Amino acid sequence: MSENLSQVGNPGQAVISVRNVKKSFGQNEVLKDISFDVLKGEVLGIIGPSGSGKSTLLRCITQLESVTDGTISICSKNLVTNGVYASKSDCRQIGLHLGLVFQNFNLFPHFSVLKNITDPLIQVLRLSKEEAFSCAMRLLADMGLTGKEKSYPCELSGGQQQRVSIARALALKPDVLLFDEPTSALDPELTGEILSVIRALAAEKMTMVVVTHEMAFARDTSDKLIFMDGGLIVEQGDPREIIGNPKEERTKAFLSRFNSK
Repeated sequence: MSENLSQVGNPGQAVISVRNVKKSFGQNEVLKDISFDVLKGEVLGIIGPSGSGKSTLLRCITQLESVTDGTISICSKNLVTNGVYASKSDCRQIGLHLGLVFQNFNLFPHFSVLKNITDPLIQVLRLSKEEAFSCAMRLLADMGLTGKEKSYPCELSGGQQQRVSIARALALKPDVLLFDEPTSALDPELTGEILSVIRALAAEKMTMVVVTHEMAFARDTSDKLIFMDGGLIVEQGDPREIIGNPKEERTKAFLSRFNSK
């Protein structure tokens, strides 16, 4: 997979910087003064209960939602500064640095596996059909999906669909790959194959942000971990410390079932 990893900056440099970000839906403030950095080559894990703001945070970073206030910088370019967004053209360019893998795959059901991957390459990156085909076939081989290029999403297992989604995101050569609970729509026996793909990307130092409910995976694969609750970052730091010896009472309560195993 290594030739697909196109990253900017130097190790130790922040490729995502979030400062004092807030997001409200009407009177409901779902993100409350969120700040953190993601460094080049780092895997940031985000855990927390349902409704804590994890997915909304990813959607704000990837421009699927707009923030109410705060600053987000991607690869040293300000997407939004104190709640004011960059120009539309700049926002589009900044967005190309990021790839997002959804929990429900979001493949086009009327496109073949091959077309799901090649269409963004042709439409967004303006690659030739030959270049797009070559890239897609290489990624499908990386994902163990050789021979599935003519299949449609409905003909694949959930795990296979998610691997196509990851291949589609990687094809655009993002600097950061973001996962929104990538195994939550999968049967337990299919979860392992997706976690293995993410572990392989982590081993190649792909910069990633992974919202997950798989605690062992978050502990063992993340370089840094954030626990969110009620729209706040309650605790962040070393994954093994947070999961094995959390400091905050809310974190302890959330992890009590996992830590008692």
